[in-house]
Amino acid sequence: MHDLLTEGYEIPGAFHKDMLRLLVRNAHTLYAYWEVSDRRKWLAAQHFECDYGHLPKVLRVYDVTYVLFNGRNANRVIDVELTPEADNWYITGLNADAAYTADLGVYTWERQFVPLIRSNVVQTPRDCPAGWGRPLVPVVPEASISHPKAYIPPYTLEHFAPYRTSI
Repeated sequence: MHDLLTEGYEIPGAFHKDMLRLLVRNAHTLYAYWEVSDRRKWLAAQHFECDYGHLPKVLRVYDVTYVLFNGRNANRVIDVELTPEADNWYITGLNADAAYTADLGVYTWERQFVPLIRSNVVQTPRDCPAGWGRPLVPVVPEASISHPKAYIPPYTLEHFAPYRTSI
């Protein structure tokens, strides 16, 4: 019976749309995954007059904690140079209790960054109890036998709602 229901159907390997998503793994690590449409690859290849596969791919991560982000005013910028076949990446060494967004882009031959897609904004949790006067948002508890899947969703800042996920 199961074979009759799934016969002829296949899970797509790609959705053919531009997408970059950030997920919070823990207080100091994010997980990013993305897809670049064939159309955007073609446009980049035409612009740079070379094959898209030869362009150096970069994930640029912005710390936008307490910032009305305009693309240039991040607290900190981290460039992660990607392997050509990568479509996901773990970003480590980040600050706890901070807001992050990212751009997937390419470097020009002069090492100038050209963004292709912008991600959502995520908030990493605190890694210690709240200090005096700080909001009592719970700290992500360590997984234990009693709470093996302890998870608290990230908090985002209200002014990031208008971000688009593609350029």
